[in-house]
Amino acid sequence: MQERDIFAAPKRQREADGAEVIVSAELRKPKVYLTAPATVEHVDLRSFMGRWYEMARLPYFTERRCTANVMADYRMSEDGVIHVDNRCRYKDGRIGQANGVARVLDAGRNARLQISFRMLYGVYVFWDDYWVIGLGANYDYALIGQPTKTRAWVLARDPHASDAQVDAWLKEFADKGFPAGNFLRTRQDDSQPEEIAQRLAN
Repeated sequence: MQERDIFAAPKRQREADGAEVIVSAELRKPKVYLTAPATVEHVDLRSFMGRWYEMARLPYFTERRCTANVMADYRMSEDGVIHVDNRCRYKDGRIGQANGVARVLDAGRNARLQISFRMLYGVYVFWDDYWVIGLGANYDYALIGQPTKTRAWVLARDPHASDAQVDAWLKEFADKGFPAGNFLRTRQDDSQPEEIAQRLAN
């Protein structure tokens, strides 16, 4: 079986500085990540499915209008495709929604994925890296980031996780080289997007 990625950094070095040198052969022009963060050893995809609430994120234009109640639902179909449904609330109360799919790049470990929310002629395009950087033993939280460390999310099963807990998760991100001080906290209140959408529809 042909490997999709080549890990060039010695194991001792990766363990010492938490970084990996990775050459991705997924594209015609391979991506080279010189200081990519180490991912978790393994993700049980079935356990990862379900609802996640965004607790914090690095600011990025795709979420610029999301002011509160950011959540993501993950569902795996019978053919193994991971379906993603993102929702958030805008400042004016409207609900934003984006549907996409995710694919695994490191089968077996399942820690490095790519995700797409755009289709062209029925085919998903513009895939973004989606790496699981940290993960709770009971899948109560997940730290998702990109190898460039420019995009990252703190996800939790509990929408009302304490500030102290979020601080601990951000510290875990900082230990992996992410700019923890640049994260925006996400407000989660008692009116979740699907409830608001139902009220607006009535």
